[in-house]
Amino acid sequence: MTNLAPCSVEASRRSVQRLCSYRILFQLSSSNESIISFEWGKVLTKSFKSVRNCLSKAHKYLTSRNKLVLFLCQVEYSQSYSEANPQAQSLRHLLSEAHLLLRASLLTCAHLERGEGAELQTGERAELEAALRENCAHLGDCFSRGNQKDCHLALPYYRMSGLSIPEVMARNQPRPSSPRSYGPGFLFYLKHYLLEETQQTLDQEAADEVIDIFSQSEPSQLVGVCSSPIMVHVSPARTLAILGHLEDSVGVSVTLTIAMATLALRLDDRAQYRQLMDRHSEMLLVYGFIEEPLLLLHGAGGAQNALVRPTALASELGRSQPGLLVAALVALHENSKLKLEQADHVFKVCKYIFKLSCLQVDFWEGMLMASSQEPVIQELLFRVASVYIDRLTRTNPDPRLSHSDLGKRSLKSADDLSLLCGPSLSIPSVVPLLEQISEETLWGFSLHLLCATRRGHYNSSIEKLLDHCPQAIIAYANHHLQDRHMALWWQKLLPELCNRTRAATDNSILLAALQETLVVVSMETSPTEFLELIPDDGTAAYFVPHLLTCSQRHLTSLT
Repeated sequence: MTNLAPCSVEASRRSVQRLCSYRILFQLSSSNESIISFEWGKVLTKSFKSVRNCLSKAHKYLTSRNKLVLFLCQVEYSQSYSEANPQAQSLRHLLSEAHLLLRASLLTCAHLERGEGAELQTGERAELEAALRENCAHLGDCFSRGNQKDCHLALPYYRMSGLSIPEVMARNQPRPSSPRSYGPGFLFYLKHYLLEETQQTLDQEAADEVIDIFSQSEPSQLVGVCSSPIMVHVSPARTLAILGHLEDSVGVSVTLTIAMATLALRLDDRAQYRQLMDRHSEMLLVYGFIEEPLLLLHGAGGAQNALVRPTALASELGRSQPGLLVAALVALHENSKLKLEQADHVFKVCKYIFKLSCLQVDFWEGMLMASSQEPVIQELLFRVASVYIDRLTRTNPDPRLSHSDLGKRSLKSADDLSLLCGPSLSIPSVVPLLEQISEETLWGFSLHLLCATRRGHYNSSIEKLLDHCPQAIIAYANHHLQDRHMALWWQKLLPELCNRTRAATDNSILLAALQETLVVVSMETSPTEFLELIPDDGTAAYFVPHLLTCSQRHLTSLT
């Protein structure tokens, strides 16, 4: 900061005219008129805190009213740059210096509000804030037409200005010399605004204007623009015609087809919607949703816990192609574009709309097939197990489910029950859920038996199975008594069958099971070991054929 020096008002005006030489001059109206000048290079190299401190020291000379007057002078003076060359560096420097001045003044004003004259300072603060918003709007205009290097700066300045998107579009109309040319900064701002997950929407006139802007400047962005939740009021017929012309020029693409189908759906043209969706296989449509998730869901790109909303297309898929909807959501989750909690919310909405609750279970089952994330798998296994057990124990079917749904979703078959006792599920985690299932039914008994086997209770499982369902013992043994548990065939199963067959000689089921067991034992043991297993109760003749088979096998292996 240079020293204060007295000067006349005319000298002040002449100094203002020298702002283009990277120097900012603040006109002061005090007992002795003065000028404070800051070299632009020094201001840029100072931290914002340093600038604030410098202006705080000069506050007794520089009032908020003077700053506002100077700001208006700067805005008026900047018009000469804007008219001559809207991309001139001097214009940016002038507006940036004014921005620093106003920001520093606001900080000083906030500090003084804590002391005396708070009401007066509050009024000045409102004027400064309005001036700052105007300054941000001018800076946004400056960078919206700037070169590609600095065009991204239009976005933060327009945001700070508080201007609505129609107001920004009005400030960025193409010049008569280039009626189809929009600045790169303006297009950058517009694209980011459309991608934001907000509750704001554009009216039809503004939305149609956005479509026109991108159809002229960046046609490749039209699908993303049409998918934006902000564009829900766009004219579907007009936009569908524009997308049709785009397809004629660039060719057919999956995302473009889905966008056109969405617009046909809004027009209630079911025939055109069906014709467009039938162009591609379901797998290609899933890839299209991965490429442009906004075609299916709104809100998925927001905060981590933000709730998502199914689009009109997603609602239609839930009614007509639920399998495609489930596959698309699984794909979005696996590509990190949808969180599990967000998917849960989508299916809650779908359950309310379609009166069906099976879609969420279908999604969980699909995730179990596709996911490679162990925490997700365990979470979904527990959820699916809970649903399965609830269905198994339910005596009165859900009245909201149709008879056909119940028939297709029967959970009392071996295939459906296999998940609850399969190797993927952690049995200790579902033991509390199994307590509510009775062993009186065949499926309930099977579930408890297989889960007990998973926990290593082989001896008790063999005894229970021989007590309740001996006809299944060989199938059980062939599946579970293998590898390191093979010895249980002769250590546990053979003695149990011998004892039970002796007690019930007319039991053909036990006799058949004993014969099958002897076949396995004779193939897995040596003749000496087999002889030791034969009961010493006068029934050895019954085992002689199996002993001969065992001996022949042993001799064959020796030769």
